[in-house]
Amino acid sequence: MSITINPKDIESINDMMSALKPNEVAKSTARGINKTMTGVRTDGTKILTEHYALTATAIRNSWKIRKALFKDPNGVVSTKGTFIRLKEFGAKQVSTGVSVKVLKKNPRKIIKHAFITKLGLKEQVYWRKWHGEAKKPVKGRAYAKLPFKYRFPIQALYGPRIQDHLGDPTIMKTLEGMAGTRLEKNMKHEVEYLLRLAAMPVEDAG
Repeated sequence: MSITINPKDIESINDMMSALKPNEVAKSTARGINKTMTGVRTDGTKILTEHYALTATAIRNSWKIRKALFKDPNGVVSTKGTFIRLKEFGAKQVSTGVSVKVLKKNPRKIIKHAFITKLGLKEQVYWRKWHGEAKKPVKGRAYAKLPFKYRFPIQALYGPRIQDHLGDPTIMKTLEGMAGTRLEKNMKHEVEYLLRLAAMPVEDAG
């Protein structure tokens, strides 16, 4: 999921920018867009934090920013990722399985027969497939003759891909609206700053 922010989105302040020199236009545009993208990341993180039972840090780290430059006044703020390890959703081992909370609005849920262990560098929630969708292997059957899905009976469990929530048209429209508001505010601030600087006496400006 990505939002591209460019000069076409700031037509509302074209009159103000006409008083700037070309290099000042490029400078104010890049600064305004870059501040806006940082704000969009903050807004997007807040939206996802209110929906998923994840830490703000975990969500914020999924966002990337490609800054606007003076020679290329286009910026992109984006977030992408795969399905998140279920362990990240406050997973706790209980007597009957593993307790997790994925969505803020929902209560904790117990995944029966699941367990938490560390295979490799990170802990993860697992279960054995025959406790889930697969049937239990026939007792006494040679391991080498078992169907492949039973040879590695431990299956890692994952929560949702958090970016899918932003794929909701209503959510995306809200985020884009917030981005537009931020952009107009930031651009006005940058242009007004340069106009004030240009109006100052030389000895004060220096």
